[in-house]
Amino acid sequence: MGTLNTAETRRAICQRCGSSDVAWILRGYPAMDEKLQAELRAHRVTLGGCIVREGQPDHRCNTCGLAFRADGRPVRIPGDDR
Repeated sequence: MGTLNTAETRRAICQRCGSSDVAWILRGYPAMDEKLQAELRAHRVTLGGCIVREGQPDHRCNTCGLAFRADGRPVRIPGDDR
């Protein structure tokens, strides 16, 4: 599991709509504590499931719903033939 980095989330900009209202996608088995619960309620973090694979999106736009990678590289999911 990665660490919560809300500063990184604030820097991310949606590649579709340009919104800065984005959430960091947390994957794996996070320890649910008060800090994480507050981040989830504030929509700064969203849970992305327990499977962690290379190329998955790391941010989700709270405005338009686009899941994207903050580094600008295309999202790659194994078995996706796009």
